[in-house]
Order: sequence, then structure tokens, then C-alpha cells
Amino acid sequence: MVAADQRQRKTRQAARAVVLTEDETPKVLLMRHERPDQPGDFWLLPGGGRKNGESSLNAIRRELWEETGLALNHQPPLIWKRTHTFTRAGVITEQQEDIYLVRVPLFQPTSANNVDLSEVGIFLEFRWWTVAEMVASEEVFGPRNLGRLLADLLTEGVPARPLAI
Repeated sequence: MVAADQRQRKTRQAARAVVLTEDETPKVLLMRHERPDQPGDFWLLPGGGRKNGESSLNAIRRELWEETGLALNHQPPLIWKRTHTFTRAGVITEQQEDIYLVRVPLFQPTSANNVDLSEVGIFLEFRWWTVAEMVASEEVFGPRNLGRLLADLLTEGVPARPLAI
């Protein structure tokens, strides 16, 4: 077994979206995935890694289409920036994420456009969550405090500059 400090490390640029309905009681679209290097699962925002030379905005457009079937035809506001570390296949990855707010009518998501077969195997389901459901839930979310962050966003509105979360 390789010691944690001797494992391969990399940095990854990514884009994610808070896909939020325009309802009176908004719901956020989350995707449930298996954990890559340990048992269990977690819920996360749609999105993923940027391809070489791809802008963050183009990445979120591509990722939303591939992962949810949503065609993004406008420029959404960049609301949050996040850096977190995870391990997949023994590689420690520091991921730097730009997170956009995308307001939509409720729709039926589909992963039919996803061409990344490595993601298809770990994807389990979609679910629309209210903030109250998230705050009351024992489920694991990425980011962990997503329920509180969404509650603040709904109360305070879109920040003038992206917040580091």
C-alpha cells in the first residue's frame, strides 16, 4: 500500500451548476453518485471537469447537456467558487470549481446524452430537492453545507461577486 503522501496528485478545473426551479418553493436538481474510492453514495450538483482549453462557461453548457439534457442558451451568473480534494483510483485530486446559477422551469432530466462511460457506471439517479428537504436529510451532499448555501442564496439573492465556499 502506498502512503497517502506518496500518491499521485493532480489539479482539475471544473464547472458545476445550481439548477434551480422558478417555483414559489424552488427545487434544486442533484445527481446521486457512488463514492469513487469508498462505500456509499452522495448527492452533487450537475457538472464536471473542463476539457483542455475549454472555458468554464462552455464546460457547464456541455456538462448540463450531457448529464441532464438541459440546453443552456444564456450566460448564467457565476455565484460560487469552491476548491475541494478527493481521491479516485488512488489519485488525490484538488478540484477547483466555478459554480453557476441556472434558473429553469421544472423538467425531466436525462443522462442519455452522456458520452463519458466512466461516469455512467457511478451515476445512480436524479432528484429535485427543496432546501427544507436537504436541511432535514441525513444524506451526504457535495458541498456538505449545500442546504445552508442554497437557503442563503434564496434569501440574499445572487452575490455581486462569486463567493468562496
